[in-house]
Amino acid sequence: MTKTRKARRASLVRRVNNLIFAITFIVLLLMVAICDSDYRKAVLTPYTRKLAALEAHPEEYTPYVEHFAKYFGTEELQNAKASLGTENDYFIDWMDEQPSFTDNSSGFGRDSLFFDWIAADLTLEEVMLPVDLDEACVEVQKGQTVYRILHETKETGHYTPNEEFGLEETFLDQPAEKFSSPTMVKIGNSYKLVRCAVIPCNGGEGRLWMAYDMTEHVVQHGSFLMRSILYMIVLAVAASAISVVLMKRCVTEPVRRLAQAATDFVPDEDGRYSPDKISKVIIPSENEIGDLSREIRSMQGRIVDNTENLTRMAAEKERIHTELSMATRIQESMLPNIFPPYPDRPEFDLFASMRPAKEVGGDFYDFFLIDENHLALVMADVSGKGVPGALFMMVSKAILKNNAMVGKSVGEILSMTNDLICANNKMEMFVTVWFGILEISTGKITAANAGHEYPVLTQNGVFTLLKDKHSFIIGGMEGARYKEYEICLKPGDRLFLYTDGVPEATDAENNMFGTDRTLDALNTEPDASPERILENVRKAVDVFVSGAEQFDDMTMLCLEYKGPTG
Repeated sequence: MTKTRKARRASLVRRVNNLIFAITFIVLLLMVAICDSDYRKAVLTPYTRKLAALEAHPEEYTPYVEHFAKYFGTEELQNAKASLGTENDYFIDWMDEQPSFTDNSSGFGRDSLFFDWIAADLTLEEVMLPVDLDEACVEVQKGQTVYRILHETKETGHYTPNEEFGLEETFLDQPAEKFSSPTMVKIGNSYKLVRCAVIPCNGGEGRLWMAYDMTEHVVQHGSFLMRSILYMIVLAVAASAISVVLMKRCVTEPVRRLAQAATDFVPDEDGRYSPDKISKVIIPSENEIGDLSREIRSMQGRIVDNTENLTRMAAEKERIHTELSMATRIQESMLPNIFPPYPDRPEFDLFASMRPAKEVGGDFYDFFLIDENHLALVMADVSGKGVPGALFMMVSKAILKNNAMVGKSVGEILSMTNDLICANNKMEMFVTVWFGILEISTGKITAANAGHEYPVLTQNGVFTLLKDKHSFIIGGMEGARYKEYEICLKPGDRLFLYTDGVPEATDAENNMFGTDRTLDALNTEPDASPERILENVRKAVDVFVSGAEQFDDMTMLCLEYKGPTG
């Protein structure tokens, strides 16, 4: 097994594993989003609505903030602040309505009215109670210093005032519009939901801000999300591990076995597939892999059967080809094929050829001496092609020649031949025949045309079509009679006979060669030898068809009459 195949199988597992992990992660994100939505709906939204609905009237606090800022901005307070160790070591005595500073740290009572003033006169406590605020605060800036008075809730439900001076972090550093609606901010390690109201004072501004402490909620929410993420990661890893095991057991291992079975299914050295190599892998699962295993076995079985059939067909085709080759040679041997056929007869010269469309053809030509002064000429075309046409052609040729040798006239010979063929013509085949007998001493040809192509003669040295009288085909109807006519040849005249394979030869666009092109080819060299004339016609046809398939047999014969001797 190659590394590439292992990598492909491993990549399949990895892809499935990644898919499961991705799906699990997406589910995790959806759960986180749902949890965050629930958190906002259950926690943030109610507190946000409370703060948004809280009615704060900054104008009510302006006189007190200015008064507060006035005293906190005095040099005496600043010096006292700088001299004290802690912010809780001072108090403001309002008994004489004048601030006084002392090191007394006995707590804040009625004689320490600073925080009471903040609580009562600024009514921060009244702001906090109706909406259960966690914090309410006033911030005032004097010069470069920000002062803050803060009220915070405790577990006992009481409000404890606390003051801070010289703040490093203040909401006055932020635009007021940022906190005009409730906003979550992080201060140190705490999370607060804050809303501010602006209080103008002495040309500057103060801030009244109210807040809920959201630290516990945020921490719990974050802890819940982290636990959820952790659980989902563990779940994803577990699901991936389980998927790998299941994929290996249910998918990759069966697929590997099927792939190996397909790889082992190779032909023998002779190219045949052995039935022993059909896959033995059986996966009973009623799913796609089970269907695949059954289809592979079925396909391999069909391949084996088809291979055996192809082997038999190839052997049969080879046998048929051999037999057809023999039939071709037999047919060629039955047609006159030695030229010149009568070298001792100077009165005439002739040449003939047949080019079948298949291995064997249905056309035939023949010529033979009936006696020393009479030469029979035959050009025929059987209705069938291939082996049936060849068999019918041989029978027709033999019958015609036998009848011609008994000394009958041309019409009688064709009639006798027709009757003999019709007597046992169960396949209802027929043959067209041009048959003539040349009287060698005079050049006179007595001929009859049984439905065949018109012959071509030279007149004044030019080939022209002789439109003779046609009679009925041979084998078409018993008792038919055939009309004879005469042709008188002069020394140097030529007679050209052919089958329809010549004028009906077609090119790639189904255009036919035609009679006119045949005459043109003949008249290329009208005084040439019969062999040369047939060669000119054959070349003209080949140029015209330009490699197109030959659909019909092409048979030709040319006779040159040279005249009597002595």
